[in-house]
Amino acid sequence: MRLRQRALRAVLALGLAVGGTLAAVAPAAASASAPVPLDCSARLITGSGGHRGASITCTGSSFTGVADCRRTDNGYTYRHFGNRVPSGGTSTVWCDLGATVIGAYGTPS
Repeated sequence: MRLRQRALRAVLALGLAVGGTLAAVAPAAASASAPVPLDCSARLITGSGGHRGASITCTGSSFTGVADCRRTDNGYTYRHFGNRVPSGGTSTVWCDLGATVIGAYGTPS
């Protein structure tokens, strides 16, 4: 019985060691490839309630639209994210009511 337990522990230990080695190698291999550059265009839009936003179209890879917004009452700046879409798609992103878009672009996702 003790021999079986030792053999089982040895197999489990070996499995954990190999699994840990593979886990350590996988992120390094994944980060070796450079991100695909995006080619984007943005169009400013106004919603029915007066919200300001941007319609962003990119090619190159899937992406998420991003809008940098500034409130008109106190100058506070913040960032909103749109929907994630495939290459060639359009992501729409909105600022809060009473804010304007100061920058709009796509980020790979």
